[in-house]
Amino acid sequence: MLKFLFSFLLVSFSLFAAEDHATVSLQRFQNKLVLTIKHDEGWHTYWKNPGDAGIASSFKFLSSEKKPLSLKTYEWPAPEKHLEAGDILTIGYEGTQHFFFDEVKSAIEADITVLICKDICIPGEAKLSLKADQLFVSNRTTNAYSESELKAAFENLPVEATLPSNFEYSLTRVKDQNLLTLHYSLKGIKNTQLPRKLYLMTAFPYPPFGYKRETLYADGETLYGKTEIEWDGEYQEPVVPLPTSGSFPKNYELPFLFNPPGSLKIQKVILKIKDFSLTTPTLDQFYKKLTPLDSANKIGAVTEASSHGMNIFHYLLLAFLGGLILNLMPCVLPVISLKLFSLIRHQDYSRKQLLRHNLSYTAGVITTFMVLAGLIAGLKATGEEVGWGFQLQSPIFIFSMMLILFILSLNLFGLFEFFTPGGSKLGNAQTEEGIVGDFFGGVLTTILSTPCSAPFLGTALTFAFTTTTSTIFLMFFFIGLGLAFPFLLTALFPKSISIFPRPGAWMEKLKYFLGLSLLVTVIWLYDVFVSLVNFDVISWKINLIFVLWFFAFFFMKKISHHKLLLVAIFLIPLTQTVFALKNLELRAMASEIPKTSLWKAWSEAKLAEEKGKLVFMDFTAEWCLTCKVNKKFVLETNAFEDYAKKNNITLLRADWTKRDDNITHYLKRYGAVGVPAYFIQKADGEVVFLGETISLGKIEKAFN
Repeated sequence: MLKFLFSFLLVSFSLFAAEDHATVSLQRFQNKLVLTIKHDEGWHTYWKNPGDAGIASSFKFLSSEKKPLSLKTYEWPAPEKHLEAGDILTIGYEGTQHFFFDEVKSAIEADITVLICKDICIPGEAKLSLKADQLFVSNRTTNAYSESELKAAFENLPVEATLPSNFEYSLTRVKDQNLLTLHYSLKGIKNTQLPRKLYLMTAFPYPPFGYKRETLYADGETLYGKTEIEWDGEYQEPVVPLPTSGSFPKNYELPFLFNPPGSLKIQKVILKIKDFSLTTPTLDQFYKKLTPLDSANKIGAVTEASSHGMNIFHYLLLAFLGGLILNLMPCVLPVISLKLFSLIRHQDYSRKQLLRHNLSYTAGVITTFMVLAGLIAGLKATGEEVGWGFQLQSPIFIFSMMLILFILSLNLFGLFEFFTPGGSKLGNAQTEEGIVGDFFGGVLTTILSTPCSAPFLGTALTFAFTTTTSTIFLMFFFIGLGLAFPFLLTALFPKSISIFPRPGAWMEKLKYFLGLSLLVTVIWLYDVFVSLVNFDVISWKINLIFVLWFFAFFFMKKISHHKLLLVAIFLIPLTQTVFALKNLELRAMASEIPKTSLWKAWSEAKLAEEKGKLVFMDFTAEWCLTCKVNKKFVLETNAFEDYAKKNNITLLRADWTKRDDNITHYLKRYGAVGVPAYFIQKADGEVVFLGETISLGKIEKAFN
């Protein structure tokens, strides 16, 4: 019997990415299954812990009956560090890498998903089928890997080992923060240089421990290292708070790759963690006396100042500017108009009173952004991919917003007025008119701003969505601060309001116009809602609910003020609304593009089919008003259509109205976390991200 059997079959390769920049293959070797990724020069994929950014490669196996197979996975090859543009340090692979699994005698299918990067990052997926009676097949013309090469690769995999006696470690907590620091030292070594482009201690992913970069120091024959760790237990289900007692309820066994000086092989070791203590000033002073160490590859130790200094302020500035520009986006104009209406009405207020109102509005904005940041951090902790405006992919959320804005419009049309509990007083304290309304206005503004992607915002959001939990909150805070900033300025400089006309009878008519603008927003959300649900089934119920709410407020205003009768009247739309929210049915089929349209539905497979051609990609959603504006003034013009036909450009449209992880993943890898987003693919396979704003001239320049 032969020692090994070569057998490859490539069935499909759904994205041009790996096909253009990597060779993927599958073969049997000495009772093992070997999956090989050969990267083109300069391109790399990611390890289990990708570092500052990136996504780990994924390997899934199915039987011939399409049932999932759980194969024993041998340790992945030892990765290396890569320093990418923007001081982003990642951990991954270049060259040829072999991954080993237990062999399956019967037919097997492999689904490989990678993110392959050079100057840009491109997601790729390969589906490989391997049968015992087939010979070597690859997606590129290449020879099978020799027995000696595979044997050497297998013998060079990281090995499990115990920590040496000269290695010591401890864990401390930063007081009153969900931040830990792992400290370690390796004593009695003659050479402090690391043998490979890797940390001394490279952490495997292990929630709720969120590892940051390692910092190394040298002192004679001793290496000292520390790694900050964010505790993400509050985002797990159930919540796991960081103990205040200094002792975990269980003993954690944290896996690391160990890369000590003088070692011939990377080792896999386990750090057992049970207790931790508070950081003392003495320990901080101790590190200041040591010399920060760069490893031999000049990437090893990146000081905290370089990774968290100027760069973070650059992104915070972009977040602030992006939030500021959101005020001009069509998504938020109706609610912003209400706030402006309030400012005009309060022109005679003192600076203190204006500041109180605008701080309440700002509090509503910031609070909502913090809630969104918490949701995103929580979803990230569970492994979910999320993007900007993700809540508008929920039909329940959309329906709730429709009702809220509809009821607000009825208020502006004069069918009812808002009252605080107990009338104008709470106890003996006089309430400030409009404070609660200002806060709620800030909440609505934030919610309606999230479908929009403004200039500068895309870069800031990409950084936020791919970084640590604390940075997500910080970035969202600055976006909210930018969104609320114009109204904070009016409080600091009250005379700026004088550019508006003085309050008068004209404001009553303006109220009706603002009520109409809210109804237009409701119609927009209604259109989004229709694209999310099986509307043919529930349309009459939804329409009836709006009619019932209108009649309830009309009854209260024009017919009767009897309290018991009003309670009975309002219970009808309320119960119907609750019932509708519980029974919303998601539409099973995807959004369709008319057959007569020049556009085709985007998919990774479709993109791969267009290899060698010019392709323009429009990532859009029904809830994205900016997308609709760009369609109206650019993509649906005769000039653009003529240009596409003349140059034989394939037009692909990705509809993100409903949650689609493939679209989310693709956007994120190109530095976009929301829509609109526009890409071109050139004939040589190069993909160019055009950003959130486009013009025909910009598109023509990108293709040239």
